Amino acid sequence: MAYVLPRAILIIVAWAMTCALIKKMWPEAEPVVFGLAGASSMFGGAAYFAYLRKLRRDIEKLERARRYSINGSAT
Repeated sequence: MAYVLPRAILIIVAWAMTCALIKKMWPEAEPVVFGLAGASSMFGGAAYFAYLRKLRRDIEKLERARRYSINGSAT
């Protein structure tokens, strides 16, 4: 779980930078625009975390298979 917090902070910082750029370039922007920016950041973050979780599971699966093949070939 320690790997989640730094990545979550990065996603929040990216959303904040997006909002700052919107506010700078489009001062009269509606709040809906910021909500859409937040929603897209949320969906991007969810996809990012899902990919990381899948990648971790695949790595663990490969490590288990490697341990099995090393132990199996030694006997």
